[in-house]
Amino acid sequence: MSRESTLSGPRKDAAAYADWVKKDHRFHDMLVQTSPALAGHAFPRLKLRYKPSLVQLEGGSLHLPLLDPSMRAMPLTPSKWKERLEARASLDDVSSSEMSGRKLLLLDVRNDYEWDVGHFEGSQRPNVDCFRSTSFGLSGEVSDPLNGVDKEKTDILMYCTGGIRCDVYSTILRKKGFQNLYTLEGGVSNYLKAEGPAGWVGNLFVFDGRLSLPPATFRRPACWPSSSSSSSEEEEQKQRWVGRCYACGSEVVELRHRNCANIDCNRLYMSCGWCAEALAGCCCSDCKAAPRLRPLLPGYQRYLKWHVYRDGLDC
Repeated sequence: MSRESTLSGPRKDAAAYADWVKKDHRFHDMLVQTSPALAGHAFPRLKLRYKPSLVQLEGGSLHLPLLDPSMRAMPLTPSKWKERLEARASLDDVSSSEMSGRKLLLLDVRNDYEWDVGHFEGSQRPNVDCFRSTSFGLSGEVSDPLNGVDKEKTDILMYCTGGIRCDVYSTILRKKGFQNLYTLEGGVSNYLKAEGPAGWVGNLFVFDGRLSLPPATFRRPACWPSSSSSSSEEEEQKQRWVGRCYACGSEVVELRHRNCANIDCNRLYMSCGWCAEALAGCCCSDCKAAPRLRPLLPGYQRYLKWHVYRDGLDC
């Protein structure tokens, strides 16, 4: 059973809490990952939410055999995952006849706006904005990378931010007859910590106040001094990948998102500074003319609840 929680706090206190939790035999092998929030707490407000199923799918996921290890994909350590990525690059250079039709597919099971910030090279941009809409191997559409593939001769490498979605979706693909399923153990965040940005382009989207983190964040704890090697890694990332403004398509220097000022849209998107000003914080001209608009926020601040702006309170 997958369990996930995210804690923001002083490093010493967070580590002490993780150690306390792992003393419980049910969580002794829990993978704990850390990354700094340089601007303070990543979560300005306490939020507790009970969900029978952490990862929501159409029709729910409680019916899936999530507790059966044989139904889930085989987890690969970051080093093994890197080897598979390198093998995939080699397969692209070898004719299918030489490889007897063997194929390796890289599947990103996150959302489209997460892919826009950063992804593994060779992965297709998912055309979904929430996990419940994911339909790889189910839609039958030509654009589906799993449509028509040989389920016995295709190795499918699935990845997400922390590994939870892959545990769920791999059981769906297993029930559909896909035999060779592999996931990245601990997700992308664990990979970046262990292997750095090898094969990865851009930043990593995270679901907290930071929104986007560069790969160097995971490799270098806050107590380590900066090094020329990490600087060169960051510079390489800038050269290999740039984000695009949702509105005009121009390059975006900072790979970070903002929410559309139209409360009825609320799209999470990347925007250049010019479009943010010209569209008053909206993602398009139609939203700019919408009746329920929030103010343009400076920088990459997060919006408050709608009633704060509706009631004309000082925000």
